[in-house]
Amino acid sequence: MKRALSGVLGIVMAIVFIAVGIFVIVMGVQRLQKTNSADYVDTKATVTKIETNEIPDEDAAGGYRTEYEITVEYTVDGKKVVAQMSETPKDFYEGMELDVRYNVNDPTDVILPGNGGAFIIIGMGVVALIAGAVMFLRRLRGR
Repeated sequence: MKRALSGVLGIVMAIVFIAVGIFVIVMGVQRLQKTNSADYVDTKATVTKIETNEIPDEDAAGGYRTEYEITVEYTVDGKKVVAQMSETPKDFYEGMELDVRYNVNDPTDVILPGNGGAFIIIGMGVVALIAGAVMFLRRLRGR
């Protein structure tokens, strides 16, 4: 009975890993598409505010993880746009000028240029997907 329960739990965990891996890969591909989309154009923005939020997280050191919300301001067709980005502000500070890309169909949709983050996200998804697949196959074989 205990072994059967362990086997079911292992399969459920494997399926969760596979689902998370697929989700993360999709998120990375979407980010990659945004950074290379003709709907996004380059502009200069100014950081106007950096907020930090401590979110309870059992897996993080100290039981909390820090989320950052960066408010930027830029001009589109002569109008001031204020938008938020969820980025890790390595060296950001209020008043700093940044290169950003905004969506011409929704100017408040703004991202930092570059593909590096997207490839890292996709890579993490692939690792989770492979780990889930290996766990699933091992459980099916009875190991």
